[in-house]
Amino acid sequence: MDRGAAHVAPVLLVVRDRLLVALAFASGIYEAICFLSFGKVFSGFQTGNIVFLGVGAAGTRPPAGPNPVTVLVSLAAFAVGAALSMWILKPFNGDEEVEDSEVLQVWPRRVSATLWAVLVLQVGFLVVWMVTSPSAMTYLLIGLNACAMGMQMNAVRSLHVPGISTTAASATFISLTSGIATWSLKAHPARRLTGVLVAMAAGALIGDWTLSHAHPYAPVLPVLVIAAVNVIASTSLRRAAAR
Repeated sequence: MDRGAAHVAPVLLVVRDRLLVALAFASGIYEAICFLSFGKVFSGFQTGNIVFLGVGAAGTRPPAGPNPVTVLVSLAAFAVGAALSMWILKPFNGDEEVEDSEVLQVWPRRVSATLWAVLVLQVGFLVVWMVTSPSAMTYLLIGLNACAMGMQMNAVRSLHVPGISTTAASATFISLTSGIATWSLKAHPARRLTGVLVAMAAGALIGDWTLSHAHPYAPVLPVLVIAAVNVIASTSLRRAAAR
């Protein structure tokens, strides 16, 4: 059951879901940028990085394999971001059960605060990317992006939206396919799950395209998307929830 939907107007849930789709789109762009620019490494999909770590430990090195140092930087920075976000999101306790009074808001203030911190890190990524050579600042750029992804992942987890992750698609994909297989998936959750998956793939496509055709500006679009999500969530969505 979507516990966040218990006492929230349906129109607010639609807005929330569109914001989650937008975050997944931005994540897809960032993953494409990092993977194609810095070798075999992810900034949000840490399952892939753990596999790459094993491949690197076996002795396979670039170009066939990953750079173990880059992979370790991403893993460590993601963990730091996840830990830092919990200082803000502590009342939500991740995936644990919460009282109804704590999920009456479709987009709590603490989620917005965390995503504003994510935006600051991604602006830092953009500035470093544009003023230096990305290849010379690989570790810093991966660190900034992975830290932001760790914070974003916990922010979205704290919303308790079933099956949704905007930084890795495995949970979303299995929720969609399992729901279809058991005929238990209703229209609204199906649209939400499908939207996140399609948006992440579309983001990767756009990220690849911008690297080829507008390389210096590749990280601009995801920064704008995250900024728009924050503005909508912190203004229109919160005001509508209050009314």
